[in-house]
Amino acid sequence: RQTGRDHPMSAPNHSKSLALLGISVLLCAAGHLLLKESANGAAGLSELARRPGVFIGLAVYGSGTLLWIQCLRRLDLAFAYPASAIQIVLVYLGAAAWLGERIPPGRLVGVAIIIAGIFVLFTERRQHDA
Repeated sequence: RQTGRDHPMSAPNHSKSLALLGISVLLCAAGHLLLKESANGAAGLSELARRPGVFIGLAVYGSGTLLWIQCLRRLDLAFAYPASAIQIVLVYLGAAAWLGERIPPGRLVGVAIIIAGIFVLFTERRQHDA
């Protein structure tokens, strides 16, 4: 394990790692939304293969995945993976706002629980790092 200034979780690297995690989450969520929008109304795989939005969605999602791999080099998986749950919230909200999908009240409770869990995760992390 590395120690000192070059450690992946030293202060400058920690901020960069969290920024990469955030960008990764945003790109993956956007990719999911683009893929869903492109898939709507498609008759089958052959039609999907001709839709530019599918390739844009795959590129955006793939970029997020590459950044995710960079995050895994820098962050503990036990922290990064639960933090990536923000993606669930973003996709859910994006599906409602952008795609016009209905949000049943029971699912809002589930999203609130995920948000609370993410808050606990980041709060605990800050206390641990202090």
